[in-house]
Amino acid sequence: MPPSMSQAEREEFLAGVHVGVLSVASADGRGPLTIPVWYTYQPGGTVNVSTGRSTRKARAIEARRPAGAACAPRTSGRPTSTSPSRARP
Repeated sequence: MPPSMSQAEREEFLAGVHVGVLSVASADGRGPLTIPVWYTYQPGGTVNVSTGRSTRKARAIEARRPAGAACAPRTSGRPTSTSPSRARP
């Protein structure tokens, strides 16, 4: 079982430089679109992901499909923090 993080530890971790993984439900019945993403985060704020408006990722998010995200330290392939959510434009 992975170790638990306090809220302060989680916010400090998420504010660091990590590659995230974004997964957004597909509208056409295929598996979810799952891709690595760079993100920014300020403790107490929201996670921001940059992408072009015409990408499949952006269209899925704008359609408000269910989404989830994870990130891991560069030394591990196992997610350390996950955050299921509803995608918001």
